Amino acid sequence: MRVVFVENDDSFSFNVVELLPAGVEVVRGPRSFTHGADVVVIGPGPTDPVRAGLVELVQRLVASNTPVLGVCLGHQALALAFGATLVRSTPAHGKVATMQVSGSRFLPAGRHEVMRYHSLSVTNLPPPLQVVGRLDDGTVMAIEHETAPFLGLQFHPDSYATPRGREFVDAFFRSLP
Repeated sequence: MRVVFVENDDSFSFNVVELLPAGVEVVRGPRSFTHGADVVVIGPGPTDPVRAGLVELVQRLVASNTPVLGVCLGHQALALAFGATLVRSTPAHGKVATMQVSGSRFLPAGRHEVMRYHSLSVTNLPPPLQVVGRLDDGTVMAIEHETAPFLGLQFHPDSYATPRGREFVDAFFRSLP
């Protein structure tokens, strides 16, 4: 399985890479990505997904039905590619929160501690995407496609303060054919 990680100039990128299957290929930004990946992981970054050029990349991946796992900036790019709205939110950099998960094919149901590093949030998620994880205040923390292998995580699964982060990433990869 060829797994490609799209690195977006973020200091946490290689922490995310450590959670991925061995042999992952790292490319710098969406312009360095070439076709042929079996799975694409789009990592965090310090900008927004439009300026980073990630929305177009996700649209191409969706059109080719290439599985996508988006983390933070990648989560936002996945949502925007389907027509969701991205809004400024209260910055939550290095903040622990409790996410409620329900109805997910990839994440276990229940309440999970997660580490947040974001100041943008997705809203108005259109079908076929669905919210599967949110905070008590309604902030969207996890999204997935109703049937295709697309998962977005607003939080950082690589953080020590996301105790089940590796399990979440492993579950996504186990679900792939």
